[in-house]
Amino acid sequence: MSEGTTASAPAGSRRHREADGRGPTGTRLAAPVATVSLPPSRSLLPASHPMNRIVATLLLLLALVPLVARAQEIGLVAHWDFSPDRSQNSGIRPIAGADLSLVGKPRLLKDPGPPRIELPGRDEKIVVSGRIDRSSLPQKDITAEAWVRVDRVAPWGGFVGYVQDNGDFERGWILGSVNATFSFGVATEGGKRLTYLASRTPFETNRWYHVVGTYDGTLQRVYVDGIVAAESRDQSGPILYPPSAPFVVGAYQDDDERHPLAGALSEIRLYRRALAADEIRRHFEARRALFPKPAPTPLVFRPDYGPFVDWRDRSSAVVTWETEDATPTRLELELPGGNQRTLGDGAASRSHAVVLDGLERDREYHYRLVAPNRGDRPVVSLRHVFDTSFYYRPATVSAAAKTTPDAGAAAIAGRILRESGVRDGYCLVLGAADGHLALELARQSQLQVVVVESAAPRVAAVRRLFGEAGVQGVRASVQVLAGPDLPYGDLFANLVVSESGLADGGVPTIPAAEVHRLLRPNGGFFFGGGPHADAAAWRRWMAGSPLAGATTTTEAGAWFAFKRARLAGGGEWGHQYGGPDNSSCSQDELVHGELQVAWWGDPGPRPMPDRGNRNPAPLSTAGRLYVQGNRILFGIDAYNGTILWNVSAPEVRRANVTRDCSNMASSGDTLYVAHGRHCLGFDGQTGERRVRFHVPTAGADAPRDWGYVAAGESILVGSRVKREAPYLGDDGEWYEEYAPDQVGRVTSDLLFALDPRDGRPQWEYRGGAILNSTITIGDGMIFFLESRNPGAVNAPGSRLANEELTDQHLVALDLRTGKRLWEKAHDFGQCQFMTYLVYGRNTVVVTGTDRNKNYHTFAFNAPPATRPASGGDDLASAIGGRVLWSESHHEDKGHHSGHLQHPVVIGDVFYSDQRSFNLATGETLRRDLPERRGCGIMSAGKNAIFFRHHFQSMWDLETNQRTQFEGIRSGCWLGLIPAGGFLLAPETSAGCSCTHAIQTSVGYIPKSLAKSQP
Repeated sequence: MSEGTTASAPAGSRRHREADGRGPTGTRLAAPVATVSLPPSRSLLPASHPMNRIVATLLLLLALVPLVARAQEIGLVAHWDFSPDRSQNSGIRPIAGADLSLVGKPRLLKDPGPPRIELPGRDEKIVVSGRIDRSSLPQKDITAEAWVRVDRVAPWGGFVGYVQDNGDFERGWILGSVNATFSFGVATEGGKRLTYLASRTPFETNRWYHVVGTYDGTLQRVYVDGIVAAESRDQSGPILYPPSAPFVVGAYQDDDERHPLAGALSEIRLYRRALAADEIRRHFEARRALFPKPAPTPLVFRPDYGPFVDWRDRSSAVVTWETEDATPTRLELELPGGNQRTLGDGAASRSHAVVLDGLERDREYHYRLVAPNRGDRPVVSLRHVFDTSFYYRPATVSAAAKTTPDAGAAAIAGRILRESGVRDGYCLVLGAADGHLALELARQSQLQVVVVESAAPRVAAVRRLFGEAGVQGVRASVQVLAGPDLPYGDLFANLVVSESGLADGGVPTIPAAEVHRLLRPNGGFFFGGGPHADAAAWRRWMAGSPLAGATTTTEAGAWFAFKRARLAGGGEWGHQYGGPDNSSCSQDELVHGELQVAWWGDPGPRPMPDRGNRNPAPLSTAGRLYVQGNRILFGIDAYNGTILWNVSAPEVRRANVTRDCSNMASSGDTLYVAHGRHCLGFDGQTGERRVRFHVPTAGADAPRDWGYVAAGESILVGSRVKREAPYLGDDGEWYEEYAPDQVGRVTSDLLFALDPRDGRPQWEYRGGAILNSTITIGDGMIFFLESRNPGAVNAPGSRLANEELTDQHLVALDLRTGKRLWEKAHDFGQCQFMTYLVYGRNTVVVTGTDRNKNYHTFAFNAPPATRPASGGDDLASAIGGRVLWSESHHEDKGHHSGHLQHPVVIGDVFYSDQRSFNLATGETLRRDLPERRGCGIMSAGKNAIFFRHHFQSMWDLETNQRTQFEGIRSGCWLGLIPAGGFLLAPETSAGCSCTHAIQTSVGYIPKSLAKSQP
């Protein structure tokens, strides 16, 4: 019989992912060894005097007595105190026992107290270092003790343990939690199975507790704050240990599962005896004053806009946010050492800004926003992090450099930068004069400058100038090259100039065609000629190359300017699945055949979210690449990898796009990002937030956020969701099981369009509960599924279960006016795991899988929004929503997430799972698509499909050949996008430990494009 409660062990035979990187870390612990260090002593007697030996012997015995008594009386195996003072390298020095190793980035804090280690409950690990000798662990009697704070309730949690619970194999012990109760689990020779003894009273989150588990061979107990909270006699005899197990602190972990603690630990002790009740009470009383008393639960403060953290320079940044009303708010900043500062003037205002000065490199700063209390309850935002590692700007040219600025060179550099509009990336200087123009281009911009010169004396002089200016090898370099071919990759240069030509009017020795080869598309700029230029000679030099189309200015000399256009045949990836048609095809004609690396580098894995969260895809339009990291946004030059800008945006996050939609879209030079009730327009080149639109209101008592976003040149489409609807993926969720918290669809109650040029509303549509994952745009029409079940329409939230989304209709609207074109009631109840909608060639396809992982696909006719007055079309082709074909099959992949594959449409072929179909008729064309892993999905251009197998891979549709880029992989959703003639692969594998060695961002260029002449 037992008092309190006992919990069932975690369900056995858990899925063991082949390549998810979640396996345990096996460790072994050496038995603790006590050492005694005696201080040096002075004696007035000679060193050889026998009295000295007697005194030394007595001192040694006196020193050993307390240690022997301590070992015999207390039986302490391990004692860890989580104060920053105990930190060493990447671990914790013990008071007793073995060192602890820290994996990830848990924070050790001291001020305000208590000293503790903060654990967000993500990828952090605390493991006992060294080899574990099980004989050193408690064998029969045991006490496990912890001072702990749990911030988020989980089905299973661990504070300290050595356990294996795999099906019927249950061994070891664990002090932790089961749901909202503290528990102590132990398996013994007498019981054979684990008994998870749980306290009778639920704990409160965000509150410190003293939790102890004891077992003396017959009696098992749980103590909470010095009081017995539960006891049981279900176990007896020695502890039954597994052959091996991870010895882990701060998580419930065995060989096939890991449940990290979200909260904090201040102290852990482990004994090889069962402490008596009075001892446990004394331990509690001795330290309770260090811990804050229970306080009213804080209210979450949500700013209306922001916060955003923008770099000012390498050591300072500005934090901005806005409140809905004039509210006095401040910023609480936690410094890397744990000390805190409160910043801001506390003025009642809607707009707030705080400058962070003196930022150290490569450190994490944690902060939160604080508003006035409501009664006795604090009002605070979530705690955010700003990582100063994520600074990517090139070094600033020091104003204190030894060089004297050249006024003439400074003026010409200013003119070049103004007329070209180029300030970031790479500048190639053909021919050196004295180096001053190249230096001024570096001083007045963010450009990395490369000077090409054939004359050794000039090279030496320019290098000397660069060295005195502090830019040599940092912002500028000089290379001895004569041409005619330069050893640089294609399409990399943002700006090409000729310093020698500007000085003496002569033309470069490098052919004009070679210069054009090096210019990046979509804005790469060549600037030639000068005040002394021979215009005829320059025209002869450019003749026969695209540079012959340069514009000419003859004022004060002859000046030639050429701006390279976009690549013909280069596609764009402006939405989650390519275009707003969700086809997962960019229409890029260039990326296929053999590829080679054009650039690689940042961002790496650190600023990225976990690869398994089904995160928003990267985007690329107008030669830029946009990447949404873990609450950080990046703007990158797609042709050379230069990070143009990044902004820390802790409230910008979206996950599980399988059941929702992305929060980003790009069109032209603008990146649109849904943020709260706003949609922000970022300047693609600078990251400036230059426009802001608001979701239409739904009444003062019904706050709404911006859900879906799609962008075109003259239209911005959005949807409206209820607060707290999007998935965030902060706890490492994979969203691949059929569970309510994973498959619930995010829905919208309003669809609308506005003009992005001035924000004027265009139209609004109100109907049923619109499934965000199905909103699709193509050929001037917008399609979606909506549930007209009153329970779904009137639900208090926007994340709805499948069972609520009945009475579904496929709806088509005119994109220009928002008027309904047609609708079709249909039973899509078999689309249970997910529901996708794609469009191509006047065909709308809905697809999804049921609980048994069977794909179900339905194709419908979608005639043009504007049909010709005559033309002899048959009646059937004019009927919108007419069923064209349907198909069902069991998923082919058999690898996790194989049942969640998003389709691809290329021309008149529909690719789904491992099969392809005729888009118009449903005829099966192939059942043997190249093998690929299930945890990523396909993307495509017109001539190739890209995916993750073991590594990044490509299937060339013309040759039917598959290529694998060994050593580098993508994430578990969509991370490879063909756009602008490049295959862009920003890092998306963060958190993975599969068989790959390289975690970096890459741009691939087709070999057919490299070294090619236009």
